[in-house]
Amino acid sequence: MDLTPGTESDVILTLQRTYELKKDPRNKPLAQFELMPNYRFHRYVTGNSAIEAVKGIGNGRIACFTSAPGSAGTLAAGDQIKAVFPEAKIAALEPYECSTLANGGLGQHRIEGIGDKMCTLIHNVLTTDFVTLIKDDDCVRGLKLLQDGTDVLVSAGISPEVAESLKNLFGVSGICNILGAIKMARHLRLGPDDNVVTIATDGFDRYPSVLEDLGKRNLELENYVLARWLKDIFQAEDEKYIYDFRRGDRKEQLFKQKEKDWLPFGYKKEYLDEMRSMDFWDAEYDLCKKYDEKISQSR
Repeated sequence: MDLTPGTESDVILTLQRTYELKKDPRNKPLAQFELMPNYRFHRYVTGNSAIEAVKGIGNGRIACFTSAPGSAGTLAAGDQIKAVFPEAKIAALEPYECSTLANGGLGQHRIEGIGDKMCTLIHNVLTTDFVTLIKDDDCVRGLKLLQDGTDVLVSAGISPEVAESLKNLFGVSGICNILGAIKMARHLRLGPDDNVVTIATDGFDRYPSVLEDLGKRNLELENYVLARWLKDIFQAEDEKYIYDFRRGDRKEQLFKQKEKDWLPFGYKKEYLDEMRSMDFWDAEYDLCKKYDEKISQSR
């Protein structure tokens, strides 16, 4: 085991260490932040699954897709969603405490699996319409509410069956995605027939210690506290910290961040410049069909 310093947001330090380790040909890094199969899989599988999921729901279309990039693999689903529903808006979510995409901010945070102080290589910034910041403790407190606040949810009008079913379904980054979906629905003034799609990226099984830590940081966790969190975090989720990245200068900001992050790892600027065209990403996606044919031929 080779441990790198830092916290959840310091994944870039593991990349630096990985590049040192892979100088030894016996080491083969999986490199999810930079290998295009990650992009292709999520555009094909996750994207088309989202499109299938909204059939018969509301207007049957997707108005917005929200996802918090770790590797930005899941975010690639937005490319396929936009191909089918061109009006759909794609929002990349970041921790408020580590707002690298939004404004170059760096910091430590509590949302495991996202906010890694970089614009990943496989992130297609051309289709990112918004960058939205979510406060980390809102995600942890929201998880506490869904996990242990069944009575509070029922008192707020949620059926006991639904309230009970929410237990064990979510982790911290999944709550982040849900809060981002709420923010964007309000920001875009969406109605009851408009669909916002997001992904529950993790379950509760890996987070008991996170709630134990929350208990140590908060002297009171009675139901009246959870009721306040329901109002403050879910029901009163405001439109703060939503950044519009549809303008050319904002896209350029993301391209420059990607250059800053990946040129030091040996990638050529010419290759990064190819990513400024949607043709690059569509060509990557088209490889899915090629590989399917090869697999079929080999059977």
